[in-house]
Parts: sequence; C-alpha cells; structure tokens
Amino acid sequence: MSYSMRLKDQPASERPRERLAAKGPEALSDAELIAILLRTGLKGVNVVEVGRQLLHRYAGSLQALARASVDDLCKVKGIGRDKAVTLIAAFTLARKMAEELQRESPVLDNPEAVVALLKGQNLIKTVETLQVLLLNTRRRLIRVEEITDGTIDTLLVHPREVFKAAIAANAAAVVLAHNHPSGDPT
Repeated sequence: MSYSMRLKDQPASERPRERLAAKGPEALSDAELIAILLRTGLKGVNVVEVGRQLLHRYAGSLQALARASVDDLCKVKGIGRDKAVTLIAAFTLARKMAEELQRESPVLDNPEAVVALLKGQNLIKTVETLQVLLLNTRRRLIRVEEITDGTIDTLLVHPREVFKAAIAANAAAVVLAHNHPSGDPT
C-alpha cells in the first residue's frame, strides 16, 4: 500500500476505514487504527503515514504512546490538540474497559491469573506501584487497591497500609503485587 498517496485516491479496498468494516480490526496495522482516530494527514503525507511516524516516535510501542501527554503528542508534526485529545481519550477508554473487566470478579487462585489481571494496567505505569488484591473466601476479586507509588526503581510502604485496606473491605485473603517500570523482573 502506498502511504504517500492520499487515501481518497487509493482504491476503497486499501483504505483503513473500509478495510476495518470489511475485514475487521485485526486486519489493520496499529498505524492504520491510529489513522482512523486521527482522520486526516498533512499536505503530502497521508494519515496512515502520520500514524506510522507517531508510532515510530514512541518506539513502536502502544504502551509508550498511551503514556504520552497532550503536550508530548502535539510535538509530532500533524498532531494538534484535537488529535492528541482524541488519542488520549481512546487509550483512556481502553484502560477503563480493562478496569471494568477486572471488576467482574475473576477467580485469582494462581499467579498466572494475577498476572493476567494486572499486566495491562501495570505496563503503562512509569513508577513502581504497590497494589493489594482483596479477595473473598472463594478467591474472587473484591477490588484492587493501589497502596502507594514509588519512584522508577524504589517503593516504600508500611504494612498497616496494606492491612487497613484489607480490613476495610472485609477481605478473606490478599495478594500483594508491584510492577517494574524498567521491565526488569528482579
């Protein structure tokens, strides 16, 4: 597909919106999905190319892009305030959807289930965060409490903060979790 050609000059079968409608969102690249949100490109640069450049600026990482502020996004040629706000709104909706799914009280009876629950929301955090998962007697999630935030590589917490949340929720069990923003699990 030619990315410098205007989208309206391309065959309909190659345009992101039409491809999404015909083949589903999985048929599109991340840049094409972003292009749908952005709606328009620049003179001489179509919107898919703007999406590719935006991803390139954030090392091809949707997680890094999701952490960007309006001001950061506006520094990218072709991204103004309205487009930046649209992108932030889309990532916020995705995060809220993940939180909504989390509240459906999954059974957390093994480490893999805990990782599956927390991985998405912890990937976008830029500092270490201690979370306590409050569980009922059947090991179903009552809620996740963020106890404290630290720095990029350090976290301090007093045990009373953990137990205070557990007692207030009448939790039968707790699971402690924290992230590593650097990606290093040690």
